[in-house]
Amino acid sequence: MNKTHTKNTFIKLLSGMSSEKEIRKYIERFSSDDYRFALIKVGGAILKNDVDNLISSIGFLNEVGLIPIIVHGAGPMLSEELERKKIDFSFIDGQRVSSEKVLKTAVKVFTDENNNLVELLNRNNINAISFTDNIFSCEISNDRLGFVGDVKGVEITKIKEAIRKGLIPVISPLGKTESMQHVNINADMATMALAKSIMPDKVIFLSEVGGIFNENNQLITNININDDYEQLMKESWLHSGMKLKLQQIKLLTDILPSKSSVSITTPLHLSKELFTDAGSGTLVKAGHSISTFKSVDQDQTITLKNILESSFNGSLIEDYFKNGAKSYLISDCARSAIVLSNDHKVTYMDKFSVIPSAKGEGLGNAMWKKMIKENKKIFWRSKSSNTINKFYKDAADGFQKIGKWHVFWIGIDDLDELISCIEFASKQPRTIIYD
Repeated sequence: MNKTHTKNTFIKLLSGMSSEKEIRKYIERFSSDDYRFALIKVGGAILKNDVDNLISSIGFLNEVGLIPIIVHGAGPMLSEELERKKIDFSFIDGQRVSSEKVLKTAVKVFTDENNNLVELLNRNNINAISFTDNIFSCEISNDRLGFVGDVKGVEITKIKEAIRKGLIPVISPLGKTESMQHVNINADMATMALAKSIMPDKVIFLSEVGGIFNENNQLITNININDDYEQLMKESWLHSGMKLKLQQIKLLTDILPSKSSVSITTPLHLSKELFTDAGSGTLVKAGHSISTFKSVDQDQTITLKNILESSFNGSLIEDYFKNGAKSYLISDCARSAIVLSNDHKVTYMDKFSVIPSAKGEGLGNAMWKKMIKENKKIFWRSKSSNTINKFYKDAADGFQKIGKWHVFWIGIDDLDELISCIEFASKQPRTIIYD
């Protein structure tokens, strides 16, 4: 079976999660990244309890021609080995104190886990190469932690060369000082140092939990650091371990390009997180600046027209922006817009648009949050066949079927007002023309 046929077969298998067109969009985008495709941090618990799903998901990436960079931990295995050897150990601010005995054990455990993972990948026809202690240049800056290194340099030439040869780099969180002293590195810190040097499109943390959950144990699918970070850090239900993870992710988003994102997911759902707009896990972006306008100038009108027509794959009627009283939300990246009508006493959402190439980045979610924050009462309509209706149903307080339309609303409790809104929505003329 040739490579192209194999790739198409895997795309069809993945298409059970979403449309083939959507999946190909992501594969084409990621293929252009070269060695910057994805940096995947694999927690030690995954290597211990979920390695089969990890191998399977990495195999999917391999079959469609994508090569990630893997950094792994091994904390649970190290703790077990230290306890077996009756070697005392402790933690300071979440970091393991590495005495000489702890370090010696850590070097062996991390090296063994690295070699085991590489062997498993190669055994499953996934070409991989091991890097244990020759990627990170370090210095010891906190004597309280013992032989724990702060990363000062990353040898990315070796990583790029491995990827050029079609090999997946598998990297241990071990390094050496200038005097060639081995040091232990916090795996998340090692991931951050690599991300800073490589600037990947995606940074993915694979964990058993697979995301950040709210006080009702519901998965938070999108986090916009600009809008959500400060509030989340105040929440009592966000436990200390996840707060630390979120702090580390914020530092990542501060250094990564604006198009990059960070995800937390499980090995089982890695492909869905990468190749579908809906994803599976928690997607974290630095955030987008979104502005509200009561009126728009000529340049903004052109921008809006491009966003709307690209999103709806049709043409706006000629006098769309001149008809009625409208206000607008426009993203600073000019890839998403919301058009609101003020012709009714309750705000009517006339258009909600995200251009195809921006879907799956959390941009639409950020736009939606801002709109709801600024409009406590709002209603809108959608074709009954619209694929976004599931999102609308989850977001709305209620909806009513009117012919080929679904009319949705938020914050409207008065029955007479609601009837008026439904009648208004059902009578709105078409403003997009399809060929």
